[in-house]
Amino acid sequence: MKNQIILWLSSFVILFVIGYIKNITDKDYPMTGTFGIEGYKVSYKLDKVSYNKSTYRNIIISDIKGVTGKFIWLQDDKKYEMNMNETERGLVIEIPVLKAGQQINYKVVLSYKNKTYEIPESGYVTLTFWGNIPSSVETLYFILLYCGILISLRGALELFNQNKNLKKYIIITCSLFISLTIIINPLYNSYKLGALNHYVPKVPDLLETSMILLSLVWIVGAVLIFNRKFTKTITMLMTTATIIIFFLL
Repeated sequence: MKNQIILWLSSFVILFVIGYIKNITDKDYPMTGTFGIEGYKVSYKLDKVSYNKSTYRNIIISDIKGVTGKFIWLQDDKKYEMNMNETERGLVIEIPVLKAGQQINYKVVLSYKNKTYEIPESGYVTLTFWGNIPSSVETLYFILLYCGILISLRGALELFNQNKNLKKYIIITCSLFISLTIIINPLYNSYKLGALNHYVPKVPDLLETSMILLSLVWIVGAVLIFNRKFTKTITMLMTTATIIIFFLL
């Protein structure tokens, strides 16, 4: 029993580390930062993706009053700008969302006592708009993906437990990844592309290559392990491949 607890805790710790690294290294991770104006803190977060339904909202949190700001963006070779509205927390701006897949390049310019502060200091941040995804679909996607990775890690650690429950973990992992690939991921992408109730997307747009590969890895690996072929090697290869594919998603 003690051994089981240790193996499960180890799986959760590894999953947390993997998820954290994935999050901070993701290309869509927002640009964030904090700087000072006359000793007061100003914090910002410039998003790179938006899944909002009707408007995109950006907030600048400022401890100092009297700061003004402009939201400047480039779209279709045209330049636009809007004044940000002052709130108790700082500044806020809302702009209409675009169609799924469309982009703008934007920046925020703050002003205080004849001084200007550009965020970012040079260039623009690219913001890609995607369709709004219902929380239920997003939650199912998250649960199946992360539970699949968790059970795959637990299966690999089962090698230190005389493989007692290895086949059980493999069956569960296969079920999770197959369900994710053929049911939840296509539905997720339908909402993301804004296709639902609007048009029929192409199959390659719904079925991601990385997801298909993930399922195939576990199906082929399961067949080999159930036939008692290279159990330890195949298990470690499947788990390693799962982590690599996860970082490619």
